[in-house]
Amino acid sequence: MNSLFDEETISELRRFFSTLRRNLRDILVVDSTEGPGSSGRCNTCPEAKQLAEELSRISGGKLGFDMLELGSARQFRPRYVPAFIYDTAKKNVRFYGLPSGHEFAPFIYVHEYISEGARLDEHVVEEVESIEAPMHVKIFVTPECPYCSAVVDFMNQVGIVNNNITVETIEAFEHSHEADMYHVLYVPYVAITRIEDYDTYGAPPVEVVPGYVPPEELVEVLKKAERKLKRTT
Repeated sequence: MNSLFDEETISELRRFFSTLRRNLRDILVVDSTEGPGSSGRCNTCPEAKQLAEELSRISGGKLGFDMLELGSARQFRPRYVPAFIYDTAKKNVRFYGLPSGHEFAPFIYVHEYISEGARLDEHVVEEVESIEAPMHVKIFVTPECPYCSAVVDFMNQVGIVNNNITVETIEAFEHSHEADMYHVLYVPYVAITRIEDYDTYGAPPVEVVPGYVPPEELVEVLKKAERKLKRTT
């Protein structure tokens, strides 16, 4: 099997992982079943497994993966496969799909934030930490979107700072079912729903951001969502 990366990229990845102060272990959930009665073949699961294997090798052990079949991963409640569940304390930051194109950078950088801490301004961290209402943030993206990565990178750090906030990045081409439910016409598209509706696809949103806004403005959206959630409890 050919490598997913050229030598220059491999060198950069090695340099990146060498800076991490602790080893990390993500979870990758896949579905390898086929045929009648199965949940349907996961078209990108083989590539996701290859990606995990190559990153484990390139990182020299700094990043490992527990690879689980969907039937053995129910406790993590993955809503899609492949599911990359990052090594946060509550496993609340995730990527659904194959992280390619512009989405590869935030997929890599999230490991630095988990190991070294978020790179957000202090006042932003304070605002995020002050959010008490649990919420579910869904970010619909595509690999070609040049603006999605900034939103994903910011929201990943939000989930690391505040584990009351479940952050899921969803590759909209791979998982168009829920994107269609939200009438996603362009990306990035952020839908914030109640954590109680986690298992409900297309759950009624508390707030939506239909397109790119600067990351600092997303804090205000999160705070607005919290105020609405508190009024309904």
